[in-house]
Amino acid sequence: MATCVHPPILQNHALSRANTIEHMSLPSSRKLGMSLGVVFLVFGVIEVITHRNDTAGALAYWGLSLLGGGALVLAGTLIRPRRRSWGLALLTMGALIAGNATLWTVIVPIFALAAVISAYREPGVLQGDTGENPAR
Repeated sequence: MATCVHPPILQNHALSRANTIEHMSLPSSRKLGMSLGVVFLVFGVIEVITHRNDTAGALAYWGLSLLGGGALVLAGTLIRPRRRSWGLALLTMGALIAGNATLWTVIVPIFALAAVISAYREPGVLQGDTGENPAR
């Protein structure tokens, strides 16, 4: 006769708040931020290639706004699990900077807005919050 083996019941559920929050991160928010950053970087490379014969001002505008904004979005998305306030600030700045250059597409700024809202809605530990109870 076969016996049914159940996983052991955890006796100690006292995980630290930071550890619990890290496991609760929304993968969709992270994927959205990563894909937005990659889209901005790809657009930046394409714009630099297509505007290489333009004036330096046009090249600087397209290159710096899209490549810089894409880099800020990626950096903000990658550091957000550890330093939430810095990650949200970088993500928001990058989305605004690169979103300005892609306003003509209409869909990319909406995508950027969705990424920023998703990141802000994601639960997380704010900078300086260790998750410990100060009353103890």
